[in-house]
Amino acid sequence: MSAETSRSTIRKITYTILIMIFFLAVLFAIYMESPLARVKQIAIIGSGNIESTVLIRDSGIIVGQNLYQLPILSIENRLLTDFPMLDRVNIKRNFMEQKVIIDVKERKLAGLLEADGSFYTILADGTVLQKDTTGTGIQGPIISTTAPQSISLGSKVTDPGLLALCAQLPEVPQSERASLSELHVQTLHSQEEIVAFTRDGFELFIPLHQLVHALHLYQAIHAKLIAMGVAPGIIDFISSGQGVYQPYPKAGGN
Repeated sequence: MSAETSRSTIRKITYTILIMIFFLAVLFAIYMESPLARVKQIAIIGSGNIESTVLIRDSGIIVGQNLYQLPILSIENRLLTDFPMLDRVNIKRNFMEQKVIIDVKERKLAGLLEADGSFYTILADGTVLQKDTTGTGIQGPIISTTAPQSISLGSKVTDPGLLALCAQLPEVPQSERASLSELHVQTLHSQEEIVAFTRDGFELFIPLHQLVHALHLYQAIHAKLIAMGVAPGIIDFISSGQGVYQPYPKAGGN
């Protein structure tokens, strides 16, 4: 093969490649503007206390938006900033299904701390996250303590009893935690203990570090009392580790 023939062959191959690249670019440009490159569905994974609709709205992602033009990193950072309860945000795109998946991980939550006449979201490690003006912003019981508290957003509470309560609450199964309305840490005879109030009127006295165990026992005790038609009263897990029931004192002490 002569040098001229070789050069001619190379030119033909080059032209062919350039033409293919041109048509691929045209096809890609058409695809980018077609409905196939648009968001059809937005899904939230991992959210428990924050409404999915709220997260989607805050992300700014809307159906019909171009999948390739989403500012992923900017959206992730905005969600982390706007929702301090989020520990991690990872946004993924499924181009085949035209779907955006917002995968979040929430920080472990204890409940709502009642202090200084206000409510605060408090984490399992005792960090006071944010003020809750309504007292209904999360799925968790109201917790409080008789110990003096100095509340500072972003900082941990200092009372050891309150810290112990916060650490235990996420370990309580949701089905059991849902029955609680309030938990209070109080000092009695120089010992801190937990007083828990249930949504159906029972009052539980629990050793400070035995919340999970006591609430598990309470489920069985509660079921038996209800089956027997017994009215709500006090169940003491401090005087007896198995729980002792006593009715509420009658008005007037009789």
